[in-house]
Amino acid sequence: MKKEIELIKKENRELKKEVEKLKKLVTIDFLTRVYNRHTFSEFLKSACQEVRWLSKHNGKHRRKEEFSLLLIDIDDFKKFNDKFGHLYGDKILKKVAKFLKDSVRDFDIVARWGGEEFAIILRETTLAQGEKRAQFILKNAQKKLPLTLSIGVIHSHPKYSDKEIFEKVDKALYKAKKQGKNQVVVV
Repeated sequence: MKKEIELIKKENRELKKEVEKLKKLVTIDFLTRVYNRHTFSEFLKSACQEVRWLSKHNGKHRRKEEFSLLLIDIDDFKKFNDKFGHLYGDKILKKVAKFLKDSVRDFDIVARWGGEEFAIILRETTLAQGEKRAQFILKNAQKKLPLTLSIGVIHSHPKYSDKEIFEKVDKALYKAKKQGKNQVVVV
């Protein structure tokens, strides 16, 4: 009986390890090792709901939840793939993901949104702080990476749903690209 219990405990530990592996597979972008789009969307939805809820219950809670959202695009990424091949493009994506993770705090959320776009939730951050962090990322990218970035920035607001805030930051990113790339646009 004792052996059977030990065997069951061992199998339980192995199953827990497998469950953790599966969780990573469904939440993490395989190539860049940052959160994937689906997981990021869930974080953004939750963050927007929390901002809205806390704004309605402001007097009862001392904590004020706010965040800045950054949407980042690698400028002229297609040229890397065309000139050096897709494997080189993959290396660039990995480097950018690592660079972005290293550029924010451990509790901020970095994700690959798709293609050469990345999104970041900077928790407990004002708009001014979000813009400052975006400028820091932009300047350091020029020093540490063989590329430039365009960045859209927006601050949370109780009236914004996750879809609304993302549409607005996407327009800011589009404006940054349209105005010549390698810049930050704030909405």
